[in-house]
Amino acid sequence: MTRRFIGVRWWLGAAFAVVAATSTAIVVAQFSDRSQNVFRSHAEQLVLTDARTAARRATPANLDRLGRQLNVRLRIVPAPSSGEEVRGSSNGRTFVASVPYHGKTLVATSNRPDVAAALSTINGEVLRAGVIAGVVGVVVGLLLAQLIALRLSKLSAAAEALAHGDFETPLRYHFRDEFGALTHNFERMRRQLRRSFRHIEGERDRLRMLLERLHEGVVTVDQHLAVHFANTEARRLLGVRLAEGDQLPEPWEGFSLRDFVGDLFDPDASLAQAHVRPGDERALGLVGIPAQPEGDTVLIVLDDLTERERRELAEREFVSNAAHELRTPLTTIIGAVEVLQAGAKEHPEERDRFLAHIEREAARLARLAHALLSLARAHAGEEHPRLEPTLLEPLLREVAVGLRPQDGVAVDVECTPDLAAHVNRDLLEQALRNLGENATKHTPSGHVVLRAYAAGRTVRVEVEDTGIGMSGEAQRHVFDRFYRGRDRDPEGFGLGLAIVAQAVRSLDGRIELDSAPGEGTRVRIVLERAQVREQVPA
Repeated sequence: MTRRFIGVRWWLGAAFAVVAATSTAIVVAQFSDRSQNVFRSHAEQLVLTDARTAARRATPANLDRLGRQLNVRLRIVPAPSSGEEVRGSSNGRTFVASVPYHGKTLVATSNRPDVAAALSTINGEVLRAGVIAGVVGVVVGLLLAQLIALRLSKLSAAAEALAHGDFETPLRYHFRDEFGALTHNFERMRRQLRRSFRHIEGERDRLRMLLERLHEGVVTVDQHLAVHFANTEARRLLGVRLAEGDQLPEPWEGFSLRDFVGDLFDPDASLAQAHVRPGDERALGLVGIPAQPEGDTVLIVLDDLTERERRELAEREFVSNAAHELRTPLTTIIGAVEVLQAGAKEHPEERDRFLAHIEREAARLARLAHALLSLARAHAGEEHPRLEPTLLEPLLREVAVGLRPQDGVAVDVECTPDLAAHVNRDLLEQALRNLGENATKHTPSGHVVLRAYAAGRTVRVEVEDTGIGMSGEAQRHVFDRFYRGRDRDPEGFGLGLAIVAQAVRSLDGRIELDSAPGEGTRVRIVLERAQVREQVPA
């Protein structure tokens, strides 16, 4: 049952009216009684005085004449008097005084129409004044109640606005009374809430931005299985366009996502994990985080395991392929040595041909061993690389001299002679050598440029070529271990650019890649902590 709302202006106004009317009635009654008592007392005193005068001068013979002189009616009562006594009528018109008179009682009766008129006038005027005062009190009470109700309604409206999230409308007050102090406190609370909510909104926006940049999908769901948040990766993995308030879908056959999420709302629920295969070529990992004791949403993390499982498969294949690759050049080398030992060394042409086989296969083995060893060294020295002042122009030229470009391809160096940086020379050289070898390998014509320049306190080193370029798919995975794209060298091991990425991370730098099929490639190493130096100390 809903109770009827009664505004404060009404019951407070009624209270003021009752108080004003009661106070006025009490004051009027007190004033009227006191005024009447004064007039009555005066009239009684006059008639008592006349009775005393008559008692001294009156005789049975002159009683009437004396009464006319004193303007009273006199009479003698045979009964003895117990003392002087005065009384008057209720309307104040007649007053009677009795005094002792020679063992009898002399009674004086005075008619006072003036006193009766005065009392009537007093009663009328007091009543009129009381009514006016009561009306004024009620009106003033209602105005005060209206003013208080108005100020309270402003505070109520402000509180309602705060409850609906409006923290921008300021509260103003004109009187420094209790209501003014209350309004001031409300205003302080509004400003504090505005600051707090702005901070919370900023943190929420930063969190949303962070979640949007995650490689994992993140979804929050309430107990009604309505989605509160879903980042871009989650929408991609679920294959639907999710907005806030949408119901959680069932995107996969054979696995109920809604049942998986519904179980997380159980009071005894704990961290849940699941592995889903929507198809033969896709694999997803799900992690469900139950709601907190005072929360009403659960968190779902979706991880696309497809590439990871492909990479693990590629690594397993690499082990078998590497074993095969090692066995093949070793078999060739061993066979060539046996042929030479069998007599081929006596024939110069045969000897040179088999020695070339041995050299080529030995170089292949050396490249494989060097790639694996470089990657291990870069990983081991990731946290504490030894930094040293290094001139970049000689380093670039040293790397350029060691490259083996294809016929007609020029290798250029662009760097000022005095540009130096505080870096780990071996790691930077290894990264540049691998980038340069990769560039020359995939540049059939044109040129390869090794470039270094300063940008403020940052060093930027680039390897740019006019080669075949890379597709978008290749660019996403080119720095992954063991990755070999369709347009990459089939004889490689997929480790060269992974070594570059690890080396740059060890130097606290980052890699920027700009490439397109048929338009060449530019790889930029940005070393923000290289502390550019004008020259290397002697």
